[in-house]
Order: sequence, then C-alpha cells, then structure tokens
Amino acid sequence: MQIILVRHGDAGAYTQPDSERNLSDLGRAQARQTADWLAQHYQPTLFIHSPYNRAEQTCEILHSALTNAKDMPVWVNSDITPDDDAKQAVDSLAAQLEHVDNLDNACVVVVFHMNIIANVAAMLTGNEPNGFSLAEARVLHTEVFAPELAEGVTRFVPQV
Repeated sequence: MQIILVRHGDAGAYTQPDSERNLSDLGRAQARQTADWLAQHYQPTLFIHSPYNRAEQTCEILHSALTNAKDMPVWVNSDITPDDDAKQAVDSLAAQLEHVDNLDNACVVVVFHMNIIANVAAMLTGNEPNGFSLAEARVLHTEVFAPELAEGVTRFVPQV
C-alpha cells in the first residue's frame, strides 16, 4: 500500500478557534501544485483529512484534481489535529484502514498538520521526525500500516 502524507497549504492569519483557519491564496496555489503532481504520478483510492478547515480545503483541492474523484471516498479523522498524539493518530488511522477493501493495492492520501505529520511519518518509518513544508507530500510504501514498517519512496514540495 502507498500512504501519501500531505501537510495542508499555507493558512490565513491565526483565528480562534484555530480549527477555523482557512487556506490563504498562497495555500490554495500550493495545494493545486501538489494536486497536479499527485494526479500525474499516483492513483489515490482514498483520502483522509483532519477536521480543521485548512486540511479539509487542501484535501478538496487534491481530490478534485483527479479525473475519477467522484468515485473516491473522503473520510475525516478527528485524531490527526495539530495537538494530537502521534501514536493515537497511527492507531486511529490503522483502525480506519481496516475498513478498506483491497488494502494491499490502496493509495491513501492523508492531509493533516505539523507537528503531528512529522511525528507520524517518523513513527511509521522508524526515522527521526523531519519537518514538512507547506503542502508537501511524502510517499511511503508499506505492507502493513504499523510503526517502523514503512519505507519512504519520494516527496514533492510545491515551489510557489
């Protein structure tokens, strides 16, 4: 299975609550660039995003760039917000993925936030946490969605 971890694009000014921050114009441009790259190189079968506006908006841009988007499910995971624990996030994502048919051939895009995205990537690969750029996508390959079993394949950083 391929797991593509994507950090949301640039968000507007800080708001209360933080969950209501929207993508800025720059963030939308970053997400579109990542969406174009994704559409050229991968065939996602499922999208998962944090419930925060900026992650949902990034996910919508990625999802809509694909020609078969209407057939692709989009799920929300409330355990992948900025303040969540990486172990809980991995466990929660693993539980969601148990409901995916043909998981071996799945290509799952997960859109969420720093610092949790760096910690989830580190947990899955067994490497040290490494920050993500805005709207950056990192592709991991794994047979089983579990700690230290994934291998980094490639990454894309938008140049907007």
